[in-house]
Amino acid sequence: MKLKDYFIPDHYFPSVVRIKPEFFAENNIKCLICDIDNTLATYKEALPQKDVKDWLDTVEASGVRIALISNNREKRVYTFNSVLGYLYVSNAGKPFTGGMKKLMKQTRISPEQTALIGDQIFTDVLCAKRTGVRSILVRSIDMTGRPFLRMKKHFERYFMDQYYRKNNIY
Repeated sequence: MKLKDYFIPDHYFPSVVRIKPEFFAENNIKCLICDIDNTLATYKEALPQKDVKDWLDTVEASGVRIALISNNREKRVYTFNSVLGYLYVSNAGKPFTGGMKKLMKQTRISPEQTALIGDQIFTDVLCAKRTGVRSILVRSIDMTGRPFLRMKKHFERYFMDQYYRKNNIY
């Protein structure tokens, strides 16, 4: 794999709730590991919104195991997960792979049948690629008051252009 390939997502969707459960079956994904902040909820939302919770319930009902991963603190992740009850890892240190490997060991689902969904190329996509799982990128929910995130998004454009070219989306 070329270096730039570590930064190009395997799949892209505007939002998690736009992903149909059939997508996971068609792609033989049995385990979905979800980033929380700006993927499932804004940084300010302590709990998942109803549409996200409903989507997670539907995906889980279709036979996909769900787990959560976050670079955020234990208290944030624990609170968010309190209404969901999934396996989770906080303080994951993405793009390092320790948190992903811990979750994958607990789920006992092969990397080929696992995907990581997140909103950032330099953390989520890179972590997925380094762990050998598929990467699903979604648009960040809210970048208000996040100048560093906005700056990273500027650098991510190059890799999104590569994704669009690779998938003939232009």
